[in-house]
Amino acid sequence: MPTATAKKAQSRRTAAPRATKRAAPQRGSGTRARQKEAVRKRIVDAALALFQSKGFDQTTTRQIAGKAKLAEGTIFNYFETKEDIALHFFELEVDHAIATVRTSARLRRAPLEEKLFALIEAQLEFLAPYEKFIGAAFVHALRPTSKIAFSMQALDLRNRYIAFVQELLQESESVPSGSVLTWAAPSVFWIYYVGVLLYWLNDASKGKQHTLALLDRSLKLGVAMLRKGSL
Repeated sequence: MPTATAKKAQSRRTAAPRATKRAAPQRGSGTRARQKEAVRKRIVDAALALFQSKGFDQTTTRQIAGKAKLAEGTIFNYFETKEDIALHFFELEVDHAIATVRTSARLRRAPLEEKLFALIEAQLEFLAPYEKFIGAAFVHALRPTSKIAFSMQALDLRNRYIAFVQELLQESESVPSGSVLTWAAPSVFWIYYVGVLLYWLNDASKGKQHTLALLDRSLKLGVAMLRKGSL
């Protein structure tokens, strides 16, 4: 045993200089990652500005590159198409909404309907500066060839959103588990959100108050039905 311990100690001493040499590339890798993320943000910000001002269908990757002050080839190093840029934005939207619910101390003990309200409210607030683009993307997503709705990336995003809603349902002690209604609820909620989004896009009331009122009433009703375990 002493011999084995001595060998381990010697091995650690021998390995120490190598570990020190590897530290620099790790710092460099971190810098490169930050630089790449900064370029990605420039591309997305430029694209969103053009989607909002010129329209989604009318915007080209060349125009996005010009707005971002990058070569068009650089755009393709990050996103294959402008639809991929749009999908990345919707991923950021879902990330933001989930983080809003998860990091709120107030929501930790809140009723299920309050958590679901906060989830959708955070999504709508994130989308609000780009309402014109969201409307165009909504129409674009209805096309059978649309990557925004029918790609693997879009499916993964939808599944992640549904999985989070499932987590909220499982955490709620007031909702019975095991019923068919509870099992189907997360997928139904996704469809419900799409309906709320469509209503929001056509809501001309100040501060979208009609949408918030609809959201409040319908979520209370829906969660009440879940608690009863029936439609």
